[in-house]
Amino acid sequence: PDVDIKELIDKKTSLEDSIGVLNDRISGAEKERGFVDDISRRLTTATEKSKDLEFEPEKWIRMVEFYRSKIDQLGAEIRSLAKERSLLEKSLNKVLSDISLKGNMGSRRKNQVEVSVFLQESSEITFSLVYLVYGPSWEPVYDLRVSTDEKKMSIACNAFIRQNTSEDWNDVSLKLSTARPHISGSQPELTPWRVAVYRPAPPLQPMARSAAKVTDGAEMSQMFVAEPAAAPCEEEMTGSEPDMPVVESGVTTGATSSVFEISGKSGVKSNNEKHRVTIFNRDFPAEFRYSSVPKLAQYAYLKAKVKNSTDFPMLAGASNVFLDNSFVANSEMGLVVPGEEFWTFLGVDEGMKISHSLINRYESKEGVFSKSVRIIYEYRITAKNNRKSEEELVIWDQIPVSGNDEIRVELVEPEYKKDSSTLKMNENKYLEWFLKPKPGEEIKLTLKFSVEYPRGITVTGK
Repeated sequence: PDVDIKELIDKKTSLEDSIGVLNDRISGAEKERGFVDDISRRLTTATEKSKDLEFEPEKWIRMVEFYRSKIDQLGAEIRSLAKERSLLEKSLNKVLSDISLKGNMGSRRKNQVEVSVFLQESSEITFSLVYLVYGPSWEPVYDLRVSTDEKKMSIACNAFIRQNTSEDWNDVSLKLSTARPHISGSQPELTPWRVAVYRPAPPLQPMARSAAKVTDGAEMSQMFVAEPAAAPCEEEMTGSEPDMPVVESGVTTGATSSVFEISGKSGVKSNNEKHRVTIFNRDFPAEFRYSSVPKLAQYAYLKAKVKNSTDFPMLAGASNVFLDNSFVANSEMGLVVPGEEFWTFLGVDEGMKISHSLINRYESKEGVFSKSVRIIYEYRITAKNNRKSEEELVIWDQIPVSGNDEIRVELVEPEYKKDSSTLKMNENKYLEWFLKPKPGEEIKLTLKFSVEYPRGITVTGK
């Protein structure tokens, strides 16, 4: 076994021996306590040979004191030994867990490579051994540091590497590839899509049904075997990190993947724990905008837009967002290909105040004998810019979407005919206002719509 494995095995053997000694001492103390109990019973139980027990108060008092003292002493000893054994068992479980992480020692196997070389004369030859192992993996994690004054976003892309190959990687050069070898390099082929008349199978006989049940279960167990998903990487960040020079990795971009060559030497233990390395740290120009859905949350959320100006993709991964050197949120970053723009939310900004309220709801009575009901809803949305500069603000709201020809929904205010630079509406009836409030400016928006339907029917979703 490897040196570290041997140390763990030696520690495991030592702990097991110590636990065995404690078990023997506990067993001895329990037997001694049983022996004392047996003596007490014999002295206080009349037999055929001595029907009348001797009654001398002084002797009985001395015996009771001896019994109580001995029982207390043995009980305290057993409790102390049991506590000591519990601590040793916890240490043993930790050692067993460490051994398990390094692989099953009972079935571990190493391969030996043998090379036969025939030379005409004495010479020196250097061999390179290259081999493939399964199990190592890496995942990206990002630190997004946004500076509102400089209008930029610094993106630090790090990699969490883990491996349990039973071989420690000490002082090695690492290259991380974006290729996905577990996905076939060839596109899947279509097969004919046939439809037919369904004809139910005849009912099975009792024995046949039982056999079919077993067979189906076996097939199902093979069909739905899946590889375990990689645990999500989640790193708790409690504050900003000090600025330090970061060495970037070299990048080689191929036709279908990129390879990051990590600078310097690295060491990754075979314990399946995460080892962090830096891939790159770049600054990108950023555009800022506030976004709000006051119907759901009366807050303005600051967001930044950045364009991936590199020649390589930014893979999907967890991100830690910092705004002006303050940690604001954990988020997720999707795949961003070269040249693509992406948005990142930076949390709530109290400098932009948003409110949303229902100011009117009434039933329109256009005729005493009208056969329809028309209800009008009117909402007021207010946005006030308390910051010292003009800001971009997008406000979202919606009107109902009719799911029946008898229900008619009409937008009354704002007036909308087609999308413009200040107002847009999509097929789901989401309204999007584009505003630029000046410092201290308050903007009020009115959303007014009607819902009309025949009398006598019940409308849900109102």
